[in-house]
Amino acid sequence: MWGPQVEALSEQYRVCCFDMLGHGEAPDPPGERMLDDFVGQLHDVVQLVCDEEPPVLCGFSMGGLVSQAYAIEHHSDLSGLMLLNTVYDRTPEQTMRVRERFEGNLSIGVENAVESGRRRWFKERDRATRADAIEEILGWIGDGDFAAKRKAHRVFVSAGSEVVGRLGVISCPALVMTGEEDDGSTPDMARKMVAEMPNAQLEIVAEQHHMMPVLDAAGVNAILLGFLSQCW
Repeated sequence: MWGPQVEALSEQYRVCCFDMLGHGEAPDPPGERMLDDFVGQLHDVVQLVCDEEPPVLCGFSMGGLVSQAYAIEHHSDLSGLMLLNTVYDRTPEQTMRVRERFEGNLSIGVENAVESGRRRWFKERDRATRADAIEEILGWIGDGDFAAKRKAHRVFVSAGSEVVGRLGVISCPALVMTGEEDDGSTPDMARKMVAEMPNAQLEIVAEQHHMMPVLDAAGVNAILLGFLSQCW
């Protein structure tokens, strides 16, 4: 999904993307996942590819949760942190909704995840103008082993409390952005994160929602490039 960002950012920067555990070509170790598993994988990647200077780390949605946890422990090793459409400090009602979606993924399977994404991630105007992009995005959900992806989803549902109230230690420059209409990674969540971090800026993208890095790639990329120019 990072294709539009890789194309725009790699003209000026070295860009590295990786598959999270259980996704794409990454392994799916036996047993259930914990947040520390994903943080450890990220640490291995940073150690492997960032041997010259500290990187700017960017995470989207669950990747943003992993990035928060990583930055809490390793912020002094980062040149910057970019959190896109990321959850933080869910309300009880929000927690109940995400648990219900997870239970549906367990009982029904990948079809539930696809239809849930179709309802929540896209507006009528998207369906009228970006039908091909929507079908491509929804197709990603069905790629690979869905049971492995459910392990990650369980972490996404349950591990958010592990970072709440701990972002104040993150000293590197940070960018927190989400869509004005994102009802899962809400503007209120973004504002909470920015309020806790001492060197953070907020961007709420008008008329956008969860899949804005794909559906509004030009606007998102402009904000990312502006932030990156301040990090080095």
